[in-house]
Amino acid sequence: MSYYPLFPFILALSTWVFIILIGVIDEKPYRFFQVIAIFLMLLYIPIALFYDAYVAGTILETVYMYLSMVSIIVFIATSIVVFRKGLFTKNHYHLFIKSIKATKWNAYYVIDHKGRIKEMSDSLCEEFGFTLEQIKDKAFFDIVNRSIRITSFDGVETNNRAMETYYEDYPRIAKPKMSEEHEMLFQNYQGKPVLLHTVEQPIFILGKYKGRINIGERRSDFDLLSIEKELKTAEQNLESMRLKFIATLELSDEGLFYMDLDERYIWGNDQFVQMTGIPQNTIDLDDFRKLIKDEDLQTYLGVLSGLTARKQTYKTTYRLLKQGYYIWVKESGKRIFEDKSSNIVMGSLNVVQTSSYQKINISEIDGLLGQPELLLHLDQLVNANKHFQLALIELSSIPKINESYGREIGNMLLGEYIKKLKGSFMSESSSLFRLSGLVFAITIVDPRKMDLLKQGIQANQTYMNLQMNYGSIKTDLEVMIGISRSHSDGATGTLIYQHAKDALMVARNPQYQSNACYYHEIHG
Repeated sequence: MSYYPLFPFILALSTWVFIILIGVIDEKPYRFFQVIAIFLMLLYIPIALFYDAYVAGTILETVYMYLSMVSIIVFIATSIVVFRKGLFTKNHYHLFIKSIKATKWNAYYVIDHKGRIKEMSDSLCEEFGFTLEQIKDKAFFDIVNRSIRITSFDGVETNNRAMETYYEDYPRIAKPKMSEEHEMLFQNYQGKPVLLHTVEQPIFILGKYKGRINIGERRSDFDLLSIEKELKTAEQNLESMRLKFIATLELSDEGLFYMDLDERYIWGNDQFVQMTGIPQNTIDLDDFRKLIKDEDLQTYLGVLSGLTARKQTYKTTYRLLKQGYYIWVKESGKRIFEDKSSNIVMGSLNVVQTSSYQKINISEIDGLLGQPELLLHLDQLVNANKHFQLALIELSSIPKINESYGREIGNMLLGEYIKKLKGSFMSESSSLFRLSGLVFAITIVDPRKMDLLKQGIQANQTYMNLQMNYGSIKTDLEVMIGISRSHSDGATGTLIYQHAKDALMVARNPQYQSNACYYHEIHG
């Protein structure tokens, strides 16, 4: 056996140790490099045993020399990495400790896996009545029991023994990257109360628990601490009030808003957005006022400028441009003069119902839009070069049904007919509108549905009528219909609408042979 190969074996062993140290510093095992170092170590053992007999003087000796050179290079490289990382870590640690001392986070201590003190800030050493040299490597709770008395932990009354029991179990419950915030109240070695607020983290090396570190701040000024707690409570209460206020605005059925006259914007809840047709909850104040009809704007601005500390509230009605047409809205609000830091107006907005017909509490009907929206819809179809028909439908026998069976039956028939109308003739681009108490308008865009309507009318002049049965009540809902077509019957939405009205007038005439009339049939 030759002892010469033991030299590279020692290098490989040292390299393996260095790789482990690098892994500890980087918190990575580097298993691949460890396997290479172990392979080199194991390779040198048979070389040492059989060097004289099988290696010396053969080609294996040349291979051995190259392996030795590789071991030397790897050893030098890992030595440099360990030196640089160790130096960086040491400097980083000292800078870390120096930074902590310069901030309010002036209290820290490090405990190893055996519960011994490895580091402690001077501020905590003072509270314990020792120097770091006196307590270093001593059991933490031995020092605690000799110098301080713990009275509270995370707001719960406790004592030294209970805390010691808690931390005896800590190594078993600790997990890598775990972080907990703790607040401990104790009496220092002089009997003065001290509050220690720390963030506690376990230390793991290569997956094994090696101790814990606590970093935080020590407070003994309890008057100031009490003020801080009151301020924190007040801040939490304000945040709670803010969230409740926002929730109230969101849940309200009214269009609620506030107007910031300094920052020049209006914020409204979702109902406000829906009523006004603005794109989002916040809109520039000047942009919103551009939506108010010119002749109403000056009156509106005069109402706002007339608000004083004595007259803080207002009510006004004006016309507002919504998606191409004007609607009447009623606005009421209050300027908050008590707020000296800003100029805020709180208010609510509601759309004024201008329909001439009575609501019947049937959502399919009461929710329908009216004539302004119809004209806008027709113009959109014309601009999109769509081929469509406009049908004006009058449920002419509803008054007689109301008189014979009561308004409740009439309303039920009205709602049922509109549902059937939607199912039979409406498609994706179609829309349904209510023009009066008895007259509805529907746009028919699907050619198949146009053909269905035409064939039905040609086969039966009362095709659009509907027989209704409610218990013992049997009645026919008589319907008159006037129809105009795009392109051939008019180039604008207004003309198409007017020609459908003309056709409906003809259908109403008792002299006309059918309940339905196409405009082109009478003005072809």
